[in-house]
Amino acid sequence: MSRLLVSQLGVVCPSCDVLNAAGAMQCEACGKTWGRSAAPARKPAASSAPAVTGPTPAARPPPAAPGPGPRSSPTPSGGVPRAGPGARPAAPAPVPSRYILSVIAGPARGQRFRLMANGCSVGRQRGAILFPDDAFVSSHHAAFRIREGQLTVKDEESVSGVYVAITTHELLMPGALFSVGPHVLRYVGPLLPRAAEAGKPRVYGAPVPQAGGLWGIEEVLIGLRAGRAVVTAQPTLTLGSSGADLVFAPDPQLAPRHCEISPAPQGAILRDLSGGLGTFVRLAEKERPLKQGDRVRIGQQTLTVELAA
Repeated sequence: MSRLLVSQLGVVCPSCDVLNAAGAMQCEACGKTWGRSAAPARKPAASSAPAVTGPTPAARPPPAAPGPGPRSSPTPSGGVPRAGPGARPAAPAPVPSRYILSVIAGPARGQRFRLMANGCSVGRQRGAILFPDDAFVSSHHAAFRIREGQLTVKDEESVSGVYVAITTHELLMPGALFSVGPHVLRYVGPLLPRAAEAGKPRVYGAPVPQAGGLWGIEEVLIGLRAGRAVVTAQPTLTLGSSGADLVFAPDPQLAPRHCEISPAPQGAILRDLSGGLGTFVRLAEKERPLKQGDRVRIGQQTLTVELAA
């Protein structure tokens, strides 16, 4: 056996039997030192068998050369094994966070999901939370992330979108989508008149109201088909199941006066009047912070954020 091979075998500690790196002068496990050098000593040329410096128990076979994988030896106290030289540290076990997503409406009602420390993804085919039977859920629909203790939700370019219930009011930009009960609507924005060209006849139409500028909303049906539309010059438009400006068929998810929308210089103000049933807006920004009690609609599922005790 060549001297190079012996040096690669390392040195076995005489106190705790831990294999140390070649040339080590102190045991990495128990701290015992063993003289000037742990390198193998030379023998007279007449002897063909090399010797290893330091006492080795006679009943123990010489240690084998370390293989490609990590090598570990027990500690002197018999506790957790210590990784040998060159071994990769073990990956930390997943740590659960304090956030829980509970499904309060939809086909998966009653299911509860404890998020890990970094959050999780939601989808029909990809993610830690799957809704495989919901045709309105994309393969990779949304991502819940936790950074510095703050939970956020992000729409992963899904087809049907991610909707979050507003607390009191929300600013809508033209083209923004919102939901009341099972209905999805779009804020169209202000309707600006076309400028008449000089010398050409004007097109017939209803008289323009003098109270103010026109603006409107429209219903969005499944498949992005246009439904009912309302165009008005009123300062406020209410929506609900009865006694509102835009009335839908009675539904347990709808309040009589569910919400109202008012045009503003920056867009429109949407206010929730549902008494807890919820008015939802589709996410437009990259991520939206969430807190305890917030509700998120993904496909036909409505999830609420809870905190573990």
